[in-house]
Amino acid sequence: MSSIRAQVLAWVLGFLVLALLVMLYFSYQKALHEIEEIFDAELVQTAKLIGKLVVSDIDSKGAITTSIIADDSDKHKYEKHVSYQVWYRGALVLKSAHAPERPLGTSKGFHEVKIGDKQWWAYGLYLGAGKYHIYTAEDMVARKELSWYFASKSLGVMFWAIPLFALIIAITVDRGLRPLQRISAEVSNRDIHQLTPVADNNTPKELIPLVNALNALLQRLDAAISRERRFAADASHELRTPLSAIRLHSQLAMRASSAEQQCQSLEKVLQAVDQSTHLVEQLLMMARMSPESERLDFEAVELADLCMTLKEKLAEFAAEKGIKIDVEYSPAGLASINSNPHLLHTIVRNLLDNAIRYAYQDSRIECNIIQDADETTISIKDEGPGIPEDQMEQVRERFVRLAGQDIQGCGLGLSIVSQAVERFGGRLILRNRTDGCSGLIAEVKLRSSP
Repeated sequence: MSSIRAQVLAWVLGFLVLALLVMLYFSYQKALHEIEEIFDAELVQTAKLIGKLVVSDIDSKGAITTSIIADDSDKHKYEKHVSYQVWYRGALVLKSAHAPERPLGTSKGFHEVKIGDKQWWAYGLYLGAGKYHIYTAEDMVARKELSWYFASKSLGVMFWAIPLFALIIAITVDRGLRPLQRISAEVSNRDIHQLTPVADNNTPKELIPLVNALNALLQRLDAAISRERRFAADASHELRTPLSAIRLHSQLAMRASSAEQQCQSLEKVLQAVDQSTHLVEQLLMMARMSPESERLDFEAVELADLCMTLKEKLAEFAAEKGIKIDVEYSPAGLASINSNPHLLHTIVRNLLDNAIRYAYQDSRIECNIIQDADETTISIKDEGPGIPEDQMEQVRERFVRLAGQDIQGCGLGLSIVSQAVERFGGRLILRNRTDGCSGLIAEVKLRSSP
């Protein structure tokens, strides 16, 4: 696993070393040039000084009053690499101890001369109308050696700057990553019972989006855990009643003194089993409606076919109460809607099931489909008691059943529909009928093209 610290240090130090190497190269070349300029200036200055001294030492007849070879008893280790010559009318009249016998030059100014196995960099100075030829020269090998030595000395400090810069950069990167390390430590110390938001005090602005996203995730996780806890508590509470009924009536059936009493108890057991089965189905359906469930896949769904299929599936349940289900749709209702078939099936089935449970005996349920370019409406209209206006919002919650009604159910139908519609980004509208008949109209409005 790659490290941000290691990557930052590698890139920054890599660019730093590259930049320093480039700078060192050009600085070295510049230093060499400047040092060679100094050496050249010394050659010129030496030639002029020798010219002034030697010319006055030669008499009018051309005789020299000093030794032709200069005294080298007190010499420097580099002195043998620096030489000079004085020629008068073509004759060598003065030279340094290590200067060759051959002329160090053939012209004025700077030039390169090879004598034997040595390469010289020489400067020629002509005085006295050309009678005096003065040459000063340096061994090219020694000159380059000295130039490199002085240049490297002047630039050596830059090499020591690399580890110093590396240390400074490492400390800076560590300090820059401290907020991230603090956030990491704070999150790693959390558990499922501590989902409060991460503090963003003194957090760099670059990390604010990360902290906000993390806090949003913690908030969703906290909400999901709260829903699961509430769901488990509600489920255990709701299942307790039918399970207790099953146990009670099973015991009564075992103790029954007659076949008739035993049959009555067993019928109660079957009713409790049916109630438990319905409750478990609704609970499983409710679990699939949570926002944390799987991602929705959309495909074309024929609304009329879906409603007709559900009408046939619920026909036996509706026939027990003598209820007739009519599916009506405008020509536009024949068109399909791009939706999740499972979720849409859940919505329509629960609305029809809820309508059948609360509709009066021998009544009628209408299922209407209205669709336009922007919105699709599925309307379920029953002939039942309706819902009191002050409880319209309350019935959307889990395990809520209207008081005073002896209707078998678990109070999850409208809650499931509400959550499913919310996942679609649609709307669930509940209202009582106003056409002179009692009953409830449940309308689901969805975007025609999600």
